[in-house]
Amino acid sequence: MSEQDGALHEVARLVSTCERLVWLTGAGLSVASGLLPYRKSKDAVWSRFITDWGTIERFRESPVEWWREFWLKAHADLAHGSPIEPNAGHDAITRMVRSRPAHLVVTQNIDGLHRKSGVAEQQLVEIHGRHDRFICTRPGCARVLEPFGTVDLSCLDEGTVPRCDVCAEPLRPLVLLFDESYDAHPAYGMRTARRALNDAEVILFVGTSFSVGITDYAIRAGRYAGARLVNVNVEAAEQHGLVNLLGPAEVTLPALAAITDPS
Repeated sequence: MSEQDGALHEVARLVSTCERLVWLTGAGLSVASGLLPYRKSKDAVWSRFITDWGTIERFRESPVEWWREFWLKAHADLAHGSPIEPNAGHDAITRMVRSRPAHLVVTQNIDGLHRKSGVAEQQLVEIHGRHDRFICTRPGCARVLEPFGTVDLSCLDEGTVPRCDVCAEPLRPLVLLFDESYDAHPAYGMRTARRALNDAEVILFVGTSFSVGITDYAIRAGRYAGARLVNVNVEAAEQHGLVNLLGPAEVTLPALAAITDPS
């Protein structure tokens, strides 16, 4: 048995036997669906867009410029309504968590593909928010907690941004920005994620570059709790102590699902 076959069967055993398991997924999972990765690629979003654009401070300086020059360009594949569909990796995760209701999916991705693939709402935390929900930027407005499902961006070139129907302040996507905390909005689900990660027996990182706050938190929490940590990715993780299951998620995850759920 090769080293990778051994890793595959070891991870399958963990998925099959562990009651408290968290999947923590990143942008690498969605590459096969046609979305750009965020880092570690010449085509990565953040190799072409400076991260300081993605802040609420920058938004307030110029909402029109933020929408036009940052959001619509950095997230063009989502913002323009492209037909993005879940890939085999998403579907494999859905298959595995569907039969294990105590398992949780925490995703860094704002693309909605876990929802689209059928992960149940109670098993999904979209920790960085959703690209298809929009909120008011005035603290205390009812529309901060009652997101819009659509916005009209047709007049951006004329200097008109979408505005709240309650207070007329500019709207923004319901996504975590770089100068905000995970507790900035209840929709991010940090309380649920924190509780699950603190109590996890196994944490599986899928397609993440380990470059954001939630992965730092997950590694610390997992090590403190004595959880097994697994990296499912195209390259090995530098962090010590992770089991590496290497290969594209759309290949490795269906293989994993075939072992854990042979029917």
